[in-house]
Amino acid sequence: MTRLDYYRRLWKIFRGYRGKRTRLSYLPVRLWVEPTSVCNLRCLMCPNKDLPREQKGFMDFGLFRKIIDEAKDFIFDVHLLHRGESLLHPDFFRMVRYAREAGISTRFHTNGTLLDEDKSRRLIEAGLDQFALSFDGFDAPSYESIRVNAKFEATISNIRRFLEIKREMGAKRPSTTIELIHFPNVFAKGSRPKRRAFLERFRGLPLDHVHVKELHNWAGQAGPAGARGGYSACTFLWHALIIFWDGSVLPCTQDFFGYYPLGNVKEDSIRTIWNNERMIRLRTKILARDVADLETCGRCDRLRRPRIFGIPREYLGRALLKKMN
Repeated sequence: MTRLDYYRRLWKIFRGYRGKRTRLSYLPVRLWVEPTSVCNLRCLMCPNKDLPREQKGFMDFGLFRKIIDEAKDFIFDVHLLHRGESLLHPDFFRMVRYAREAGISTRFHTNGTLLDEDKSRRLIEAGLDQFALSFDGFDAPSYESIRVNAKFEATISNIRRFLEIKREMGAKRPSTTIELIHFPNVFAKGSRPKRRAFLERFRGLPLDHVHVKELHNWAGQAGPAGARGGYSACTFLWHALIIFWDGSVLPCTQDFFGYYPLGNVKEDSIRTIWNNERMIRLRTKILARDVADLETCGRCDRLRRPRIFGIPREYLGRALLKKMN
């Protein structure tokens, strides 16, 4: 896809969103596809530890192939994760390779605890484009209190070894980011020396970015929604879809427990689900600010974010720079 094609698609999304259209003439440009909802950690801020047994599982590769075959002509990229740790899936590297061979840019996040030498090499060889290592805390006490069941030094060692292997292989991809959540206690006054010491451990290695993102409330699952600003309609409904391991399609990553299923890709196509009755009804309610009866949207703090031209500021900047994560 050329840069011109990219911005043409963004213009269609902008017109659809700002024009308050509920039935869209274009298809989604991004998918989150969940290889598994199972995770090996019990992180402080993550609702995964409360996920019921019946919602835990692994996506069948045949279903994944169906999704990619349907979507390859219209999506920019696929995030190969959602509620779980994707490296637990036995076919994860096969999924990356299949999506890449279909011409789709691939991304995912990992907690890094399972990123051993073998997985590091396979990840690079599969052709992954971008990934982020979710790592919160600059020392063992802060990290291990947030990333429960993880060990600070072991995860640091995994990340360093991955970066060393990337350098040894002369690989440009994947673009690699360490991503930290802005926990007030971690970024408290006086934390700069710890932060410098933490980053020093990656000096000279091909780490592309360090990104600090704001803490959010997982649509009420990790705390109440704080009043942050004026209301803005959720942009997800105009550009993306989320697909759980069992084929259920959701409108937004914040719908962690699947309160508002739009359909299932085992039974319907992505094209059909994108403009079906439930999706149109949800877009209509979001535009009307009629969210009180919606289990997820009614408690989500992402509806009140700083805006530019009516678009949440953080999304607009990343979209224009082709960093729509």
